[in-house]
Amino acid sequence: MTIIHAGFLPNTPMPRYLTALLLAACCGATQADTIYKYVDPDGHVTFTNVPKAGAKAIMVSPNAPATSGSPRRKTAATQPAASAPGMPSIDAGTQRQRDAGRRRILETELANERQALATARSTLQDAQRKTGQKPEQLQRLRDEVTDRERNIDALTRELGG
Repeated sequence: MTIIHAGFLPNTPMPRYLTALLLAACCGATQADTIYKYVDPDGHVTFTNVPKAGAKAIMVSPNAPATSGSPRRKTAATQPAASAPGMPSIDAGTQRQRDAGRRRILETELANERQALATARSTLQDAQRKTGQKPEQLQRLRDEVTDRERNIDALTRELGG
């Protein structure tokens, strides 16, 4: 859920609601079909992509279906049974493609972390052989090795291995 609350934007010469609208237009348009403006009973303005009773549609992307200006209500017939409310559904081929891309990224990260671990271990061993090394520097090198090992464990778990 994307919510931009006008009360938290920096104070600029431009009115706050316009700043929020521009921010929503730049960042939210790729995620949401419609941006809604909601003013609560206390006068707080909230911009969101989630329809809310009393909210007005202020920006509709070209891909969005035509609306009457009131928040869209999705009926049970338009929602797939297995999908969570508000979550877009995609076809299986697109999901496989995304999963394969994500897996390639994780495998690249894992290879990079393994290389960084080998370098960190080598640096630590060299430092341990030298006399006069400060204990703080040795501890920093040990911590780096430990961090790399943890990253490798996390990536391995993420890859299901």
